[in-house]
Amino acid sequence: MKRILTILSLQFAVLFANAQSQSDSNYSFGFKLLSVEELPRMLNEVKSSSNFYYPKFNGLVLKVNDNQISYRFQISNYKNDDYSFTNECSTCETVTGKYTDLNVKLGFERSMTYSALQPFYGIDLGYRSTTFIGQSKDKSTSAPLYNADLEKNGALIYPFFGLKYTALKVITISAEAGLDFLYSYDKEVKSNTSNTVQSVNNFKRWQYITKPLGLLSLQFNFGEN
Repeated sequence: MKRILTILSLQFAVLFANAQSQSDSNYSFGFKLLSVEELPRMLNEVKSSSNFYYPKFNGLVLKVNDNQISYRFQISNYKNDDYSFTNECSTCETVTGKYTDLNVKLGFERSMTYSALQPFYGIDLGYRSTTFIGQSKDKSTSAPLYNADLEKNGALIYPFFGLKYTALKVITISAEAGLDFLYSYDKEVKSNTSNTVQSVNNFKRWQYITKPLGLLSLQFNFGEN
C-alpha cells in the first residue's frame, strides 16, 4: 500500500513540475461556467444583500496570449423570464417580467508569475445592454399598478483580479472577482393595464455593480508560443 501511495505521489509531482502556464500557448478559448454578481438597477429598485444572481454556462472567452499578458474578448447573455424586484420601497411594489442582459467586453489581463498557478489582474472595457418587460403590482394587495418597458444601454469599465491554474498544457481553470463601473442611457416607459402610455422617462446614470465571482471559466489552450 505504501508503495502504491509513493508511486502516485511521484506521478502527481511530475505532473505538477511539468505543468505549463497558459502563456506558453498563443491562444485560449473558453466557456463561462458561473458568475455571482449583482445586476443593473431597474427603475428605483430597492437593493439588498440578497440581490446576487448566479448565471451559468452563458458566455464565451477568447484570449491571445503574449508572455505574461493576455488580450481577451468576452461575450455573455443572461435571460430570466421570471425576474422580479422590489421597487420604490421595501413594502411598495413588486415588479415581475422578462429580463435580458447582454455583455460584450474587450481588455487584457497580466499574470504575476510564470508558474502553473498564476494570480493575475487586469481591466476590460465593454458595452452592456439590458431590457425588461413586465408589470408592477402593489406588494400588499397584488393589485396591478402599471406595465413597464425598460431599456438600459451603456459603456463600462471592469477592473478585476483573479487566480488561474493550468494543470495540463491544454486546460486552464480561471476565477476572478471585479466591479463594473457602468454609465448608461436609460429609457423607462410606463403604461396602464390597457397599454396606454402614461409616462416616458429618459436619463443617464452611473452604477457600480459588485461581482464577487465575476467569471469562473474553463479554457482550452492551443498554438505554441
